[in-house]
Amino acid sequence: MAAKTYRAGTMREALARVRKDLGGDAIILASRSVRRRRLFGLGGRELIEVRASATMPQAAALVEAAGAPPPPASGAAAGPGGLSADAQGRLGDELSRLHERVDALSRMGRVDHLVPDLPAPVVASYARLVEAEVPEPLARRIAAAVADSLEPHQLHDPAEVDEALLEAVARSIPVAPPIRAVMGTRRVVALVGPTGVGKTTTVAKLAANFKLVHGLSVGLVTLDTYRIAAVEQLRTYAEIIDLPLAVANDPGEMARALDELGAVDIAFIDTAGRSPRDEVKIRELGEFMDRARPDEVHLVLSAGAGEKTLRAAAERFARVRADRLILTKLDEAEGLGDALGLLGQSSLPVSYLTTGQAVPDDIEPADRRRLAGLILGMEAIG
Repeated sequence: MAAKTYRAGTMREALARVRKDLGGDAIILASRSVRRRRLFGLGGRELIEVRASATMPQAAALVEAAGAPPPPASGAAAGPGGLSADAQGRLGDELSRLHERVDALSRMGRVDHLVPDLPAPVVASYARLVEAEVPEPLARRIAAAVADSLEPHQLHDPAEVDEALLEAVARSIPVAPPIRAVMGTRRVVALVGPTGVGKTTTVAKLAANFKLVHGLSVGLVTLDTYRIAAVEQLRTYAEIIDLPLAVANDPGEMARALDELGAVDIAFIDTAGRSPRDEVKIRELGEFMDRARPDEVHLVLSAGAGEKTLRAAAERFARVRADRLILTKLDEAEGLGDALGLLGQSSLPVSYLTTGQAVPDDIEPADRRRLAGLILGMEAIG
């Protein structure tokens, strides 16, 4: 099949077009940066151009791309096929190198001149990160870390390269330890975040685990008085798990609500979802936190949100002293690369991951290698 050319604003978009048109087994033959001129030559924008084929072209058509020169002429006596023994040997060597190059082209694609500082075997790691929706600058840094961590002989072992990639991604993820509660000493933990990220369900999962698994006394406080349904949802969970529940309608009621719980080992505060753009509501939430003085404030974000959305939320909720991050709805996210983009550039360590709606089961303490495996598609959710 003849090669086709695709242009897009990013490598990720270009690869998506190739996959949509030619299927998942398409072979990347070449890629480069090009500039598209506007009308009358004014302005323009940088594009990524990718040449791809649904099947591997014949070896002869790849000689030039593979960098294999034609066999040199020889005046020696011809052997079988009209070539001398020396010429046959040289041709055999060239064909062996060509086959190796063709194999490399089929496995990792010709994106090496977009990342010229990377050894060829690591280019596949860069492409894998880009396809996992990791922002390209971060993908370059991680791929460079992979290259730096490997000895020359390890570069030719795919298993070694994959392990180095997993480790490099894991190292870029800051992780916080699980909530530590001690029997007889009250610890206050607040969950904050935008609307629709699953805060109330996450509070219920944590509360159920600390009571049923760890045997601690647990209480709940809700500030979500804007949504009656949310209060009733948490009240239902509290009744099922047999937990005390208090409601604080304004910051002045915060201390009273915590006292209503009695001598619990851990108190979870469920807050109303706030838009990161709503300055008034963010300021009000900060007043609640000032009165509650929680030991930990976990920002809850959906793993499926885009990088800009995640970053904006992290910046705005930093004002209420969010110091940890819970990533929810991993089971609904098409890719986790955008989350890695936030984690790789944020000081917020991940404390928990949620992978479904089941209470109390679908939650787990964050683990670097586990999260890296999920991002790279090396591990399954659940």
